[in-house]
Amino acid sequence: MIGLEALCAVNYLDPNVEDRFVHVLAHEYAHVQQALQSPTFYDDPKPTVLEESLIEGAAEFTAELISGSIGNVDLKAMTRGREAEIETAFVADEDKTDLSKWLYNGTLTKPGDLGYWVGYRIAKSYYQHATDKRRALRDILEMSDAKAFLAKSGWHPGMTLR
Repeated sequence: MIGLEALCAVNYLDPNVEDRFVHVLAHEYAHVQQALQSPTFYDDPKPTVLEESLIEGAAEFTAELISGSIGNVDLKAMTRGREAEIETAFVADEDKTDLSKWLYNGTLTKPGDLGYWVGYRIAKSYYQHATDKRRALRDILEMSDAKAFLAKSGWHPGMTLR
């Protein structure tokens, strides 16, 4: 469910409300596809930081392909130049089931959710390394093994992405 009041009130997403809606709807549509394709993975009641970050990051990356931009523009600016530091800390926590440091911790005025950002970067790395982009997108949406996906992604902390 999309909280329209919250979506309109936040000040760190795309400043253009119409663009923000397109992106968020695309993000949520990606979640529908994930739930249909990999329900066991998607509905895990106790996911790890890596698993939940990849679920959210895959939706975020898919939404970027559809909408043409990322949803959380402040998060991109806030992390620039700190990729290696943030992502090295993420690797240390990836197997934990306490998500509070990485996910669902933003407020209306402060972006949180660094797990979305790291998961997005892992999904984007997978896509950029793939020769068959259609197959790569299918793999991203049908992901069922976070560790295997991470290993195939070519991602490492601090890497440069286009």
